Amino acid sequence: MYLGPSVLKDIIDNAELYPISGLFNFSSFFDEIDQYYHRTLGYEFGVSTGWRALDNLYNVVPGELTIVTGVPNSGKSEWIDALLCNLNEGVGWKFALCSMENKVRDHARKLLEKSIKKPFFGVGYGSNVERMSVEELEKGKKWLSDTFQLIRCENDSLPSVQWVLELARAAVLRHGVRGLVIDPYNELDHQRPASQTETEYVSQMLTKIKRFAQHHSCHVWFVAHPRQLHHWIGAPPNLYDISGSAHFINKCDNGIVIHRNRDPEAGPLDRVQVCVRKVRNKVVGNIGDAFLSYDRYMT
Repeated sequence: MYLGPSVLKDIIDNAELYPISGLFNFSSFFDEIDQYYHRTLGYEFGVSTGWRALDNLYNVVPGELTIVTGVPNSGKSEWIDALLCNLNEGVGWKFALCSMENKVRDHARKLLEKSIKKPFFGVGYGSNVERMSVEELEKGKKWLSDTFQLIRCENDSLPSVQWVLELARAAVLRHGVRGLVIDPYNELDHQRPASQTETEYVSQMLTKIKRFAQHHSCHVWFVAHPRQLHHWIGAPPNLYDISGSAHFINKCDNGIVIHRNRDPEAGPLDRVQVCVRKVRNKVVGNIGDAFLSYDRYMT
């Protein structure tokens, strides 16, 4: 009344709308967009894999989901272990490992060999390569303790995805974990309601994993085996060959097939083909193939 009707009209015309939960405008994110443009958020272009041959195709971005597949004995887990060692050496990332197919001692051996670059055992296993010393082993054990957290069931029951994610969340908050490995899909407990199809279940499961990754800025590698391939002639499988559902390729941010040459006439038997078949974020990668050499004693 004191200031007059024109002031009242301005207040009404310029009043902010009552906020609605879940409804946003881009203006609310301008600060984040500016930081993204000026690359002050960190890891905008992802983290190098440590392999120059692969960095043009695939880089690791916090908050994304990478599906890894390949026929049995193709080196999926070995490749992920080597990648984790590279990421730790390059940027100091820590990881949570939910690897149900590995005994703890075997997994430790594989990681130590990749970090120290010497075989765990001597003659008869490591050829003529010098075995890691006791001093290197002790140093490596401290590195294992500082770098990795293990997610494992202490009884005979199978872990559910929700159980794994709850422990991974604790590892992120308590230990600063930046990456989670779930290896493999078929070792999880997949009880689902009778009214829910496997396709619906896989879709819901992957949504939970992606939300975890995004909320905690944690990259997730999820290993999924292909279904039984009839008349397989040795070529790399397709992401659509993953047993369970096409949602594995539809919902992931990155899809990778690991393939190992088994034919001496086709090339070296230590050649590993990393087939990048999906990259949602085109800023950090492209579709294509990279070739790596595998040294069982130092890789």
